[in-house]
Amino acid sequence: MNTAEVRYLKIRFDDVLKRLHSYARRKAKERNVRTIVLVGSLAKGTYTGTSDADILIIADDLPSNILDRHTIFSDNRMPIDLEPHVYTAEEFLNLLRLGDRFILDTLRFGIPLYGKRFFNQLKTSNL
Repeated sequence: MNTAEVRYLKIRFDDVLKRLHSYARRKAKERNVRTIVLVGSLAKGTYTGTSDADILIIADDLPSNILDRHTIFSDNRMPIDLEPHVYTAEEFLNLLRLGDRFILDTLRFGIPLYGKRFFNQLKTSNL
């Protein structure tokens, strides 16, 4: 006899978005953050029950080590795994000039969680 059970994972987008806004406000107070933007499948609306939350963070005074940046902006209290992509404004603009796909997707589909004005300036490259 088979007793296997199928479970479907579901993301409650509105709940996750509310928690991400709180996360963004908290991190902006802790660090010199210019903008935090939700990107990836959550921003595009193509997420599944196993999706993580890709977030772009642009901040000043960042450590040069990528792992240190990730540690600063990680948060295990979130209801979904976070995948922070952390850059300075100069690094972001350099990647934009190179046509980086993640950066271009961010500008096209990103949902600002903090620093909407700065994000809109990035979209028009008025920095």
